[in-house]
Amino acid sequence: MRLPKPSLLLFLYFLSTTQPFAGEWDPKMDPPLGLALPLMVTNNRVALSEDILLAKNKVLPAGTVLRTIFRPVTQAEGEKKTKRGVDEDSFSREIPKVTKAELMTATERQALQRAYETVWTDPIEFRRTLETDYPNRLRFVLEPPPGVTPAPIEIPDFPDGLLVAGKPTPYVLCVLKESRGEKAGFHGGDILLQVAGQPAGETVVAFDQTYFAARNEAAKKRDILRVKVKRSSGETETLAIRVPPAWNSTFEE
Repeated sequence: MRLPKPSLLLFLYFLSTTQPFAGEWDPKMDPPLGLALPLMVTNNRVALSEDILLAKNKVLPAGTVLRTIFRPVTQAEGEKKTKRGVDEDSFSREIPKVTKAELMTATERQALQRAYETVWTDPIEFRRTLETDYPNRLRFVLEPPPGVTPAPIEIPDFPDGLLVAGKPTPYVLCVLKESRGEKAGFHGGDILLQVAGQPAGETVVAFDQTYFAARNEAAKKRDILRVKVKRSSGETETLAIRVPPAWNSTFEE
């Protein structure tokens, strides 16, 4: 029996270490986003069962219908275009401008079209789409109101790695690994009590306003942002987030 060539063995080993096992929940958030995202079914559509803070000033309320989730095409899946004799990766930018057709390549348009044509009705299958990549690289396609096209797209950008939900009291649903939130010691299930000494707010919308106002102030003063939380054990703890300084902070000192 002929043995595989060493190069083939190395390739197979590399492949086995870089590809996730089937059925493995996304390990990049704690707890995994695929397990933690609050979902329900309404009118045969997957929808949020709680408010979530998807990004700054972007709260998706409970009942928001999530048509699908898709991941933009990657460099390996896409084309290469040549400009002045130099190969340029078409998908090198971190956030593809998926809403402007004239700025997309053919491959990007095809990926977006597939996303528009996909509608999830099963929360379990929907969760499995969260296993494939970092959550903040995913795109949420929302069900548009009647007569509105195209479907709106939301790009997750969890503040400091924290996915905040509300039932209705704001709490940390899960934490992005290697984020500022994880380094500060946040855990999924932490109830948010205070931000910079002020009440965190009774709703996700109120928390969004309080958090980013305090965060901006901390950035200007080059200070840490303190957040008081209540752990699942019932104990309270004050955590410190090291936010990057504001670009104009040196001019205001």
